[in-house]
Formats: sequence, structure tokens, C-alpha cells
Amino acid sequence: MAEKLNFTEKVPISSHLIELKNRMIKVTIVLAFFFGLCFYFKEFLLFWLEDPLPLKYKGNLIFISPTEPFFAHMKVSFMGALFISMPYILYHIWFFVSPGLKVKEKKITMMFVLFGTLFFLFGGVFCYFLVLPLGLKFLIGYGVEYYNFQLTIQLYFSFVVKMILAFAFAFQTPLIMVLLTKFGVINTIKMRLYRKWAFLGAFGLSAVLTPPDIITQVLLGIPLYLLYEFGVLVSAFFEDPKQRKQVLEQMRLQREMREAKKEAAMKSTVDQKKVKKTVKVKTKK
Repeated sequence: MAEKLNFTEKVPISSHLIELKNRMIKVTIVLAFFFGLCFYFKEFLLFWLEDPLPLKYKGNLIFISPTEPFFAHMKVSFMGALFISMPYILYHIWFFVSPGLKVKEKKITMMFVLFGTLFFLFGGVFCYFLVLPLGLKFLIGYGVEYYNFQLTIQLYFSFVVKMILAFAFAFQTPLIMVLLTKFGVINTIKMRLYRKWAFLGAFGLSAVLTPPDIITQVLLGIPLYLLYEFGVLVSAFFEDPKQRKQVLEQMRLQREMREAKKEAAMKSTVDQKKVKKTVKVKTKK
């Protein structure tokens, strides 16, 4: 059993690597267990993933390769195991970093693990019950106007699993913002100044994580930006007031320096014009 370490104790890097290896082994064992469990109950899992399809297309998935059903079931089982194991993975991340944190930092990081798990689950549920039905209805309805609809199990299950995981991880945004704010990496002042870039970034990220259609991109982009605003709001409660005051003072000094440079540049331009005017007058004389 590993010894409990104090914040002030120095530990050699080899001990950290050994601990990291041991925790990765434990996580791998748990992942393997849930992978086997998901594969055993794959019929239920596949039925659950097929449910967002429009009614008349359920049960009509096809495969075009002899190995496609097997590897599709393997991928779905692994993603299911990853989703179920996420609380356990976050638990080990917490216990790996906690010896190097102070008491207050430990409490904050523990909250991050707890709420990270809840937000992860909420993101997956949000995608499954809202985004997938609407997105699939739009995409399939658009396509059948021009082509016959046939969907392979490999493509469909990969699409659904990637979407659910994309939303699950995207919903971690406020927690990451709070954590970085508390540790002084970022601050709420600059978060508010960069709102327009956050808006563009949210839709840019949604374009990367979702299929190339406007419906699913909007359904991810809008929640992402709202999560950013929520993260700014919550981060204000965890931000150090001294750090906020320091950032405001730095911004004030930078603004004054810019104004001083602007005034100096304008004065220099005016002086140059006066010199040129004087030279022209003397030249005429």
C-alpha cells in the first residue's frame, strides 16, 4: 500500500513513474472488465445506440464486409467501457495529482472529479436524447430526397459513439475553466474580453467534432458557447481577488502606454508637418 505524502515532501521521479504505471494497470484492468461486460451485453447496447434512428429505419442496417459486424461490436463495446469507466479514471487522476496539492487545492480538484463525472454523463445524455434524433432526422431526410438510404453498421455506430463522446468531453469546458482560474493560469477579465473568439472557437470546434451539416454543428456550437459563459460566471467565485486586481492594473497600464505612444506618434507627425512647411516657406523665399 502506497504511503501518504505531505505537500512538502520531495519524491523522486522514479516513484511517480511507478505510481503512474500501477494506476494505469488498474485502469486497464477495469476497462478490460467493462469491455467484456459490454461485449457480453452488446445486443442491449446496440439496440440502445440504434434507437435514435427514425422508426422506419431501425433494424435495417447492413454490412458490406465479413469482418464489419465483429469490429463494429468491438468498437462499441470499448467506447461503452470507456464511458462507464470514466468515474474510475477520474478517481485515479485525482489520487495521482493530490499528493502535490495543498488542502484547498485538493478540495477544488475533488470537486472537479465529482462534477466532471456528472458533466460527462450529462453531455452524453444531452447528445443521445436531443442532438442525435434531430441530427439523424435532418441528415437522413435530406439524403433520401436524392438517393436510396442504406447505412452500414460500422459507419452508423462509429458516428453515434463519436458524437456522444464528443458532447461528453465538450461538457467539461466550465470545469476546466474553473480549475485553470483557481490555479492562476487564466482569469475572468480576459475571458470576458475574448468572448467573440470563444464564440468562433465554439463553432469551429463543433465543425471538427460533428459531421459537416449545420444542424449538428449548431446543436453543439451553441451549448459550447453557453458552457463557456457559464464557466466565466462560475470562475468568478473561485478567482483570487488580488489576482483580478493585478490583471486590471496591468491592463490599465497597458492602455495608458498605448495612449501615450499614440499621442507621441501624433505629435511626431504634427512636428514633421511643421518642419516640412517651414522648409517649403524658406525654399520659396
